[in-house]
Amino acid sequence: MQEKDLIPIYPKIGADSLRKLQFIASVLYPEWAREGKKSGDPLNQTLSYCIEATYNILEKSRAMPPIYDALPPPKTVKAQALYDIFQRITTMKDKGKSLTEIVAYLNQAGYPTPDDLYSTKPLTAINFKISRWEKRDVRVLFADGSQPGELLRQYLDKLNKRSQRKRAPGVRSSR
Repeated sequence: MQEKDLIPIYPKIGADSLRKLQFIASVLYPEWAREGKKSGDPLNQTLSYCIEATYNILEKSRAMPPIYDALPPPKTVKAQALYDIFQRITTMKDKGKSLTEIVAYLNQAGYPTPDDLYSTKPLTAINFKISRWEKRDVRVLFADGSQPGELLRQYLDKLNKRSQRKRAPGVRSSR
């Protein structure tokens, strides 16, 4: 992953918060959490999950319309991959990148399209033959150019509900 496409933050948290964050991460990423790491993609993805889940709870309690449309927090590997792609595209758009530049980056970096992720093929099979991104693939993720689109929400919902394949004994996670 190219970190330059995301906004770096360096939170400092206490031991109690770290234990709770590691517990949440252990549910989402058991292999990584057992290693006792305090950085990396699984931690970044766990923070994104916590932010999305908390935002959804807070927005439901407000009387005013939401500032941003809430998304289902990603709970599966494919849902997390789609959520990560959405976050990267949002960040690139905020930095003034054009749709053409975003599509070129996604193709060059080899990110699977939403349709690739939504297919029933395992992620490892998708990585061998990914579809090329087109402008319409980026547009479908957004409702009005800035808010998450309904199709993105539906894909995340359905990807979260799909059963997950079990890894063969001895096979390590690619995370």
